[in-house]
Amino acid sequence: MSVPGEPAATTAPYVILREPDGSQRKYILAGATAWTLGRDEDNAIVLTDPSVSRQHALLQYLDNNSIYLIDLGSRNGSFVNNRRVSIPTLLQDGDHLTLGQSQLEFHSGSLASPEPSPAAKLSDTLVLQTRWLISVAVVDVRGYGQLTQQLDERLLSQVMGDWFRRGGDIIQQYGGTVDKYIGDAIMAVWFHAPQANEDPLQAEQVGIELDVKSVLRAMVKLFQMTEQLNGEFPLPSPLRLGAGVNTGSAIVRQVGNNTRQEYTALGDTVNLAFRIESVTRTLNADLAISHDTYTCLAQQLGQAATCFAQQAVQLKGYTHPHQVYYCDVGALQAVLGT
Repeated sequence: MSVPGEPAATTAPYVILREPDGSQRKYILAGATAWTLGRDEDNAIVLTDPSVSRQHALLQYLDNNSIYLIDLGSRNGSFVNNRRVSIPTLLQDGDHLTLGQSQLEFHSGSLASPEPSPAAKLSDTLVLQTRWLISVAVVDVRGYGQLTQQLDERLLSQVMGDWFRRGGDIIQQYGGTVDKYIGDAIMAVWFHAPQANEDPLQAEQVGIELDVKSVLRAMVKLFQMTEQLNGEFPLPSPLRLGAGVNTGSAIVRQVGNNTRQEYTALGDTVNLAFRIESVTRTLNADLAISHDTYTCLAQQLGQAATCFAQQAVQLKGYTHPHQVYYCDVGALQAVLGT
């Protein structure tokens, strides 16, 4: 939602776009969890600036009442207080944003969850919470801290922006949704089926198996895309990934109106995916999946699923060990034919 003229008082976070003629336009950040910025007319915030890319950047709300700016591999970069953005950057009240030649100012307002009032009309934004069987994938760029010391900001921003943008395209191509970009990682969700209970194996198995294969095919493509980036940019060492996948029941929060819907998943199914990704380093593996993900996958792959090794691991924050299945992406690619 944009409001021309001088900024008015509001409790919701907002950005002010300063037009070349000196006028201002205010965009209230409410009723969604992400807002795109760029030249294309379908962006939430359209910037009529030839130095801005068609899909330039993203403002993303996270569950801890914060908003991040994410560059999407733009040609001329995104800057916060004159510092180039290379990974999702937390915004503070009064931060100055520069996208191409466009100047914006971020205001946090009384930053809280972007939910409407209980009296919202049907045409306004509504929030629904339902239980779904989902798969969650977490994909992380390893060694990012070292990379920041080896590359100049411009090249680092371009590499990471391209990785985020291309990664998001792959996830959508294989039926998933990018839930959020976090630091140097992507969290994606595949929605399999609504649920009345928490047992992931109660739902229709055939559809789930196909969806789980789609999740793993997307993981293979993400690794392949990363190899392509390694060949396109003069990097001191190749980008390497770690990926974790978990399948289970979760509360899905739906935010939207008649024209736009956004979804985010909450709960232990999400947390476990992050923990599983974190053990890929100690297992020296590209990819690790949970027992429930493996169960769904094995029913379709049969003996081919033995490309995964199995190990009981102690995950941070959990009392009992979890069975984790892991493999290198090359072995998975051979099995899936991707």
